[in-house]
Amino acid sequence: MRKCLAQNSRKIVSIKRNRGALRCLCAALGVVLGGMLLVSAYCSSRFAVRDLEFVLNSPWMDPWARTWLWRGDGARFQELDTARAVEAYWQGIARNPLLFDGWFALARLERQRETGSADALHDFLIAHVPVSTTWRWQQLLLAAERRDEPRFAQAFNYVLHRLAEYRQEAVEVALGFWGEWPAILTHTDCNNRWTLIKECMARRAVDACIGLYPLLEDGCGASPDRKQQAEFIEFLFRNKRWAEAALVGRRGGLFRDGPVTNGRFDSPLSGTAFDWRLTRIQGVEARREANSDMADKTGAGHVMRFHFLGTANLRYEHLRQYVPLRPGTTCELRFSWMARRLTTDQGLYVEVRGEGCEGLSARSPAITGSRDWNEERLVFDVPDGCLMARIVLRRDQSLRFDGKIAGDVWLDDVELVERQDLHIKSDADPL
Repeated sequence: MRKCLAQNSRKIVSIKRNRGALRCLCAALGVVLGGMLLVSAYCSSRFAVRDLEFVLNSPWMDPWARTWLWRGDGARFQELDTARAVEAYWQGIARNPLLFDGWFALARLERQRETGSADALHDFLIAHVPVSTTWRWQQLLLAAERRDEPRFAQAFNYVLHRLAEYRQEAVEVALGFWGEWPAILTHTDCNNRWTLIKECMARRAVDACIGLYPLLEDGCGASPDRKQQAEFIEFLFRNKRWAEAALVGRRGGLFRDGPVTNGRFDSPLSGTAFDWRLTRIQGVEARREANSDMADKTGAGHVMRFHFLGTANLRYEHLRQYVPLRPGTTCELRFSWMARRLTTDQGLYVEVRGEGCEGLSARSPAITGSRDWNEERLVFDVPDGCLMARIVLRRDQSLRFDGKIAGDVWLDDVELVERQDLHIKSDADPL
């Protein structure tokens, strides 16, 4: 019995010792793992804060594949050591083959070194890199270096369509690859051509944009929509290319009802291209409204109403529209307007002034007080070289002490005709 008890006690002691050793081992393992996690977390944080000195020089960072890519970039761009950069990139992709930026950097360096593996790497990357990622930018650069036109065009169109952050650089690379804007356009998909035009406009390459615009629909079966037309016309206006702006408007069918757009205010004012532009100003409430009984002369439709609050002596020139003209013609601007209780000696008038030309400045009589609907006709000659004018509703500041303007003015039925057209019609009437 005593012998059995002694054996059992020895077994219990042995088990306790084993358990104690196991606990110590587990505790030690936990401490080691915790330390490794702390080191891993600290090292990972160095990437987040871009601690270049630590990442590039510490041996603790060797297990991280991204470390070797950073080291490769440092050797490539700072130290200009191509051999060290190649070795660093190989180290990085050996640790993580999914780091495609390392593959692309390696492929471009191998091409610079003129090694036999450059083409093989290029073909491999083009075939296996996912097309729905930003690696298309790297593919574009690689195809440009290899002068691989089909793959360059494919990557270029993808960048234009999907990778807005790379568009500017992609266009610069394309200019170097194809040499000129029309050549780029011929390799651009139909759904990307307007994007290319916008990049051209952003560079203020006015002549190049004017040459590209007529080519937008070549082979695409669709012409620019109204929004695109307006955006391009605005670009031409900013660069004072009046003749080209008028030509774009004519080709787009903007002047079927005459040079004045939306003269009866049947549509809301867009404020772009050849439509009315209205700028808000304190002291005036300007709005498009349906005809009321007070404005019954013009029938159904809409008019522009200008309600002056009587709070300021305003200089007003905030309703305007660009209109194309033909030099050497005589034109007549017609419009109808009405006033109610319009104060001060300085009323409103309509002015036609040439844009980019001298010798065209005509104004109507001013409207003051109260007046029922009345049609005004303003006749003027278009001097040579004058291709564009601006119609403006204006009011000059008064010099009187009671110059604050109050009251209402309504405007409607604005149209511009050439007097030659009137003569033709009058001659044809008896027939």
